[in-house]
Amino acid sequence: MNRLNDLARVRDEDLAGRASGAGARALLASITAEEPTIVGHRTRRPIWGSRRFLASAVAVAGLAAVAVIVPAALGPATSYASSAIDIQLRGDHYVAVIKDPLAEYAEYTKGFKAVGLDVRLEPVPASPTAVGEVTGMSGSFAGVDHPNQDRTIGSDTEPAGCDLGKPGCAMTIMVSRDYDAHAVIRLGRVAQPGEKYQNARPATSRGEMLEGFRADEKTVGEVLTEARKRGLKAVYEVITPEPDNNGWRVEPDKQSAEVGDDWIVWEAESEQAGVLRLLVTKERLPKNPIYAGPKPAGFID
Repeated sequence: MNRLNDLARVRDEDLAGRASGAGARALLASITAEEPTIVGHRTRRPIWGSRRFLASAVAVAGLAAVAVIVPAALGPATSYASSAIDIQLRGDHYVAVIKDPLAEYAEYTKGFKAVGLDVRLEPVPASPTAVGEVTGMSGSFAGVDHPNQDRTIGSDTEPAGCDLGKPGCAMTIMVSRDYDAHAVIRLGRVAQPGEKYQNARPATSRGEMLEGFRADEKTVGEVLTEARKRGLKAVYEVITPEPDNNGWRVEPDKQSAEVGDDWIVWEAESEQAGVLRLLVTKERLPKNPIYAGPKPAGFID
């Protein structure tokens, strides 16, 4: 249906000299009958057919002003829906339900923009214990905990407490309704077969591939023996420690070195499903450069 045909039932001669006649009231009812809503990825806005029609509407004292001001006064939408993401205002936070975690990032940005937020969401493949977590973020924020703790940005599941990766369970991101800065949020999603994880998580952590095994400061041979028992493979990342061993870096030209069983492992990380990444040096160092000393207890489980 052409809505302009509906609106055009008011003629110029009907409006002449009249500020609130039946035709004017009909025009006002047509203009204000529906609030702007989000349809797919677009904002539905009033369509002004021609200059003549607009001039006729302006001739009605006050009516044209109402038609323009009312939609503007509504501000950003409070909800958005697409095949990739649903966003709703719930209390003081916008809650975004990720319906398609493999969608293009731009699809999520459209949704946040529609509700007035400058947020770029990037779901990335993550190791098992990081799925559903915020794995990285840039921007101005107060924290990444659940908004019930009065934080700005947080993550959860829908329904709450469900197991991600199972049917009917979706990741969610919550952003304070008054967040007025730019943010880029990396959210861990279930990795597809063959995808490398984009988070750094010790493989010895609870729920990861080497759970319960201390890989740090062991030889490569010792770690590989345990890995084979669990049906795991390993790749190597040769690290270069800082002069005082308080830190480390990766030099690309050293990655082709042939790693021997007597090299030292300083950390084992989850690379992808079934594959470990061992951070190694040829010599045993006075202290672990990854942690500038012994691996803290909080990083073991």
